[in-house]
Amino acid sequence: LRIRSIEINSTTSYRQSGISQRNLQEFLLSRGIEDISFSDITEEFGESFKIFLKTIGGRKAGYINKCITWLNRLIYIAIDQEVLRSNPLEEVRYEKKEPPKHRHISKDELQRIMETPMYHPRLELVRRAFIFSSLTGLAYVDMHRLYPHHIGKTAEGRLYIRKQRVKTNVEAFIPLHPIAEQILSLYNTSDDSQPVFPLPVRDRTWYEVNQIGSIIGLKENLSYHQSRHSFGTLLLSAGISIESVAKMMGHANINTTQVYAQITEQKISEDMDKLMERRKTMKNNATQTEQP
Repeated sequence: LRIRSIEINSTTSYRQSGISQRNLQEFLLSRGIEDISFSDITEEFGESFKIFLKTIGGRKAGYINKCITWLNRLIYIAIDQEVLRSNPLEEVRYEKKEPPKHRHISKDELQRIMETPMYHPRLELVRRAFIFSSLTGLAYVDMHRLYPHHIGKTAEGRLYIRKQRVKTNVEAFIPLHPIAEQILSLYNTSDDSQPVFPLPVRDRTWYEVNQIGSIIGLKENLSYHQSRHSFGTLLLSAGISIESVAKMMGHANINTTQVYAQITEQKISEDMDKLMERRKTMKNNATQTEQP
């Protein structure tokens, strides 16, 4: 596993394997054994492992599913090597995951970020990059790999970005907002051997974004990916069609974009509830004023 992680230039899979293995060892110890042969693994074993992770470890669906996936991979390796004839965990169902909660910032919060220049050059770079992502929907990895050749101009002189998303390999087409154009003009738009934005590494960027959130007074932690979520939510709130938003965000499936539409509809519903509450309060106050 360690060699394989080096080959694919990723340690995430290796770390996850180590975590899953430790969980399995703890589960085996809870059953009074230190090891188990492949031939002794049953469907009941798989279901009990899930219950152990859920009740003893307090783990959520996504975490449990990763552990079960890891165990299934080991079993399929055993099948390939003719240690087993079939997978005894084939009928063990994965846990149902809750729909992801896309956190976004409000229009007012984005405005505060726009109106608050940072004192340190690196913080200011990250602030501008965050604003740019909020106006283009580009994730950090796509910003990190944004080069001058991804930028084009229409016959009318309008700048746009045409780029395949790293995550989905789906092309995104993004006409640039005037503010995004202003930010772009401050960075590399000619040397294709260098990215447009000289962003720091991912962890450092995340730290700087969190600092920016603290500086402008946000109560919750600010993450870089909220810029992308904010882009989708703000566009749909402005009445842009869901098909256009999907194309700009480079979504492989429009169902992904529907999540942003649901957030917008929920916000509209909440705003309407607040409006009705204010009307009710005003009506009650007016009634009390009229009483002798």
